[in-house]
This record gives sequence, C-alpha cells and structure tokens, in this order.
Amino acid sequence: MGLFSFTHPFSCEDQYMMKQLGCALALGLSPVLAQAAVIDLTGMVSLGLSSGAKATLTQAEVVRDNYRFVETTIQIKPDGAETVLLDGRSGPLYADYGVTIRNIGGYAVSNIQIGSGEIDLYLNHYFWGEAQGQVSHRQGSQTLLLDHGRPTHEWGDIYETFVWTAFDPYSFVARISPTAPLQQVVDLYYSAFVDEADSSAYGWASFRLPALTFSVYDPRSVVPVPEPATYALMGLGLLGLWQRSRSRRAADAA
Repeated sequence: MGLFSFTHPFSCEDQYMMKQLGCALALGLSPVLAQAAVIDLTGMVSLGLSSGAKATLTQAEVVRDNYRFVETTIQIKPDGAETVLLDGRSGPLYADYGVTIRNIGGYAVSNIQIGSGEIDLYLNHYFWGEAQGQVSHRQGSQTLLLDHGRPTHEWGDIYETFVWTAFDPYSFVARISPTAPLQQVVDLYYSAFVDEADSSAYGWASFRLPALTFSVYDPRSVVPVPEPATYALMGLGLLGLWQRSRSRRAADAA
C-alpha cells in the first residue's frame, strides 16, 4: 500500500512516483489559479490539473464482482479554499479550474464519484462579469454526462441581477472484468471573470469546486474468486467423499 500527495505548482524535475509530462501556464489576469500540469501517474492514468488542485493516491487489495485485484484510488480536490471568489473591487480578475482524467496503459476505471458544484454571479448597473462550468464523462465513443448546471436568475431591478448555477453529484461504477478496458475521460472545468468596479457599477463571481474520486485497476491482473455458493458445493462434495470413504472402511472392517 502506498500514499502520496502532490500540490501544484510543480517543477518539471519532479519524479516522485510519477512522470512529469509537461508544464504550462493557464491564462489569467489574476494569480488565483495560474499554473497547470499534465502528469502520468505510474502509467495508469493521465491527469490534467489546474494549479489549485491537490491529489492523493491510495492502493488496496479488494474483492469485488467475484475478482480479487489491487485497486488504486485517486482523490482530487481544491488545494485550499473550496470556493474561488472574484470581487470587482479588486478587478479586473480572471480565474479557472480544470481537471481531466483518462485511463492509459491498459488500465481500467472502476469507479467515479464527483461531488456537487456551484457558480454564483452578481452584477449591478451593467457591470461586466461572467462565470461558467462544465462537468462531462465520456466512455469510449459514448457521452454519459454533459452537465452545464441548472442556472437560476433573479432580478432586483433593471440594473441588478443574480445568477446561480447548481451541479448535481455524479457517480459511475463499472463491473470488474479481465477484458480490455474502455477509454474513460472525465472533465471538470470552471471559470469566472469580473471587470473592475467603479463608483456606479459593481459585481462579483464565484465557483465552489467539487471533490473528484476515481479508481483504476489492471484487468490483466484480476484473479477470479469463487462465489459463496461455489464454496458451499465444494464443501458438500468433500463431505460426500468423506462419508463414502468412511462407509468403505466400516465395510472392510466387518
């Protein structure tokens, strides 16, 4: 069993239990989330992470769907505050947050859990600001999830508006199998921008980030485990053989 965590920004020389494939700067008027990286975790999964993301990895031997295998679970969550807030009084400001995962090297994804998210936007007197988000999951050529949230608007007067958007939690569980895995791609992306406030116009934008957890395993290494009913039949068979042998010994002794 192993455990490690990494927090951006990365140096491109970081080689501890992973291979750094690239470093890139994300566009930003604000230093809130300024650096991104794409990494390859021990050949199992490719992760594209914003600098505001922190990942932890654990491994354990488990039994599921009548197979025994080693499962690697990775959790990605914000490194610090879960809510990114851009205030027009400190603007102009831009921030984004992104996570992309895909299984590579013949490994399979067995479980995906995404928490709920939220976006808020307040604009006063034609203030310029925007906030958006997307959560998606593709399996092979099929899109299982494409969520832009459920926006709700509220107007105070002709100059004022509130917009908030909710993202539902999402879960996906695949049955364990020794066959070649399907490609799984999960994307989370949130961004926000606000202009600079003045004496007549003001606004803010924020997004609350969900935690993302997923598991991967090697289909080539799964070991079948008999079902309880199979064990019961084996036990009855052994008991029958023992009784038959005992009867023969008793007959020979007579």
